[in-house]
Amino acid sequence: MSKIDIAMTLYVIFMVVATFVSFKYGSIMIRKTGLFIPQALISGTINLALGVLAIMGWFTFTWGVNEFLFFGGLLLGIGILVVGEAVLITTLFLKRKKWIKINNETL
Repeated sequence: MSKIDIAMTLYVIFMVVATFVSFKYGSIMIRKTGLFIPQALISGTINLALGVLAIMGWFTFTWGVNEFLFFGGLLLGIGILVVGEAVLITTLFLKRKKWIKINNETL
């Protein structure tokens, strides 16, 4: 594997892990506080911030390498970021009643 293949793999893995970390934060905090909208917004912001950080890292890596790799990685990153946000918000929304019920039972 070349250096570019390894960088692309790490880039995609980081974006997926960012979505997973955001989901874990959202699920734990919704169960703990019982508040859905604020915790979902914070979780989405965490995912967005980590995604933008990954895209900035990609820019730093590919700036002098190849412009096609630069723009291809940009489109890939934006695509993964949009899909990750959609999956995150959808999953949080689908599980919200169960988590709020857990919060109400612990009170």
